[in-house]
Order: sequence, then structure tokens, then C-alpha cells
Amino acid sequence: MLNKKYLKNHINLMTKTSLLLIIFPFMMMTTILFIITLNILHPIYLIILLIWYSLLTCFLMSIWSTNFMYSIILFMIMISGLLIIFLYFSSLISNEQNKIMPWNPFLLISFMLNFIIMFILFFIFSHYLFLNSNSYSLISSPMFISLSSPLFSNIIKIFNYPNNILTLISMFYLLIALFTIIKICSLKSSSLRKIN
Repeated sequence: MLNKKYLKNHINLMTKTSLLLIIFPFMMMTTILFIITLNILHPIYLIILLIWYSLLTCFLMSIWSTNFMYSIILFMIMISGLLIIFLYFSSLISNEQNKIMPWNPFLLISFMLNFIIMFILFFIFSHYLFLNSNSYSLISSPMFISLSSPLFSNIIKIFNYPNNILTLISMFYLLIALFTIIKICSLKSSSLRKIN
């Protein structure tokens, strides 16, 4: 029974490691390519890059625990904050057109070469990881943290009864504030930005 538990945790860790090895280089290359092809740093582009960074952070945090609950909660908090920032930026910034550089064939070739090299390294590393890994040493490593540990106990208590009442009140307060802002904007049928 104990060996089955360790084997299940070991497979879970291998799956998360493989997922990270696929997504991390792809996200970094996409971000670099996204920055290179732009002439200006528009605030909306910066918000998109921040969403990419929050996705990467959540994938990294999911490696540290036995399930994805903590990383999903963090991602929901960050994305909800980013949507509010997006509302402010879209209401206050000027409506200028986005300028994209002419497509460079060298960028496409370099991007494809990096992508191929990334997948070759992924297959080599994943093969080595599966063949030379010990489930007992991986599970007992400091990188692999169980959600039953005291480190995550306060996070879990926030969403359990009776402590979840404060969380629900905060959610309803933010929802009412969002509806109030929408109502204020819809009365004048205009944005928050003053139009001359």
C-alpha cells in the first residue's frame, strides 16, 4: 500500500516536471518574440506579459505540492487583479494604434530552431529523469511538499467552514463594487477617462 502511494506521487511529480519542461521554454520564447516584434511598449501588451508571467509562476508553484490547488488559487487572485488593472488601463489610456514591426524571416528561423532544440532537450532530459529517478528520494526531497504540511494549513483553512465566511464576504464585496463601477459608467454611457 505504501509503495503504491509513493509510486502515485512519483508519477504525479514526473507529469508535472514534463509539463514544466514543455511549457517553460515555449512561454519564454513567445515572450521574447512578442517583445522583439513591437516598436512600442503599450500598457495592454505589458498586461499580457504579466499574465504570461503569472501562468509561469503557477506552473512552478504546482511542482512544490502534491496537487494544483494552491497554484490555481494564486492564479485566480492574480488574474482577477489583472482584469481590474485592464479595466483601468482601457478606460484611461489613449486609443492609439498598435505598431508592429514588419515580419523578419530571421526571427522566424531562429524561433523554429529554438523550438526544435527545446523539444530535443526535453526528450533527452525526460528519458534520463524516468530511468535514473528514485521515487523515495524524490518524495522526500525539499522540493516536493505535501498539502497536509503545516505550511499549507492556513491556506486550506481559508476555504473550509467556518473560516470561509470571510472569504465569501470578500468575494461578494468585490462583486458589488464591480457592479457599482459598471453602473456608474453606464449612466453616462462613456468611459472613466475624460473626453475633450
